[in-house]
Amino acid sequence: MSTAKRSRRRRGRASSKKIGAAPGTPIYVGERTTEDVHVSVIDYSSDRLRIEEAFDTAALHPFRDPASVTWINLDGVHQVDEVQALCRVFDVHALWVEDIVNTKSRPKAEQIGEQVLVIARVMRPPRDGQSGDAGLDLEQVSLVMGDGWVLTFQERPGDAWDSLRQRLKAGSGRIRKMRADYLLYALLDAVVDHYFLALEELEGRVDTLEEVALDPNAKLPLRDVFHLKSELVDIRRAVWPMREAINTLLRSDGGPMQPEVQPFVRDLYDHIVQVMDILETSRERVVGVYELHIAVAGHRLNDIMKILTIVSTIFIPMTFVAGVYGMNFDHMPELHWSYGYPIAWVVMLGSGAAGAGWMASRRWL
Repeated sequence: MSTAKRSRRRRGRASSKKIGAAPGTPIYVGERTTEDVHVSVIDYSSDRLRIEEAFDTAALHPFRDPASVTWINLDGVHQVDEVQALCRVFDVHALWVEDIVNTKSRPKAEQIGEQVLVIARVMRPPRDGQSGDAGLDLEQVSLVMGDGWVLTFQERPGDAWDSLRQRLKAGSGRIRKMRADYLLYALLDAVVDHYFLALEELEGRVDTLEEVALDPNAKLPLRDVFHLKSELVDIRRAVWPMREAINTLLRSDGGPMQPEVQPFVRDLYDHIVQVMDILETSRERVVGVYELHIAVAGHRLNDIMKILTIVSTIFIPMTFVAGVYGMNFDHMPELHWSYGYPIAWVVMLGSGAAGAGWMASRRWL
């Protein structure tokens, strides 16, 4: 059974747990895992930085102070109790908690009061232990922004934000001087940057398949073509709603992003549109690879049929003559001629040469 089919079956079984549950009931939907939960805290302002690892969620209340900006990251949303405990500290809505622990949620952005929820997909290379044809790993990340803080929730350790952490530690750029809305933008920008990296890798695979499809002596791996096509469909399903989500952040009527941050978010919106253009082009190229393979195979078959037809046309009159004089009837005068045998050869070779000359005059050879 293919990886995609197994994933769809797991998704169906996991989603069935939510049937009949009250709205806002947090039920984990996703792949089973036993990894430990890890919580990290980065609290910063323009002149100071505090980093805590493996932090206890019970000691996070002081970080609600809007005097600084706090980024709290939780790895391991399968531990619903830990997610609930963290969300209770910052008064995150119960419906959002339900979306956070459901790793099959559709990417979106919502605002309730002064808080904002953004659900996105991060594209990463295949995890260790996955087969080489497993394709990109799409992981859900959830981001909640409030007054002076941003919470991020991931399925497992390892993410697209290491460069952002380095910028915070080094104090480079404007991020240490900006508020939580700029941090939210920076986190989403890192996610979108990984879209470009993932699509660059996919375009390289498409280039390879096109080269194979153009080679008439090579055998195109159709399994890889259809796997890549399915992979692009999954990526489109992850990227397409992001345009609407980012557009929600740009709302002018009480939107969550401050005026000084909105130009950066508009630039992020342009990047998402660019990603979608690259994605659509890649999908068309994959379809074109299969069509090109069919065209090249058909052209090669036509060449083979042409050669066989030419050979058959040359030998048909020769076969006719050989068949007539191979019947060995007693009353065939030509059988008793002393020059009958060489004349038969002359007739056969002459008819073949005449046929070949006629086809050459029509430029069929």
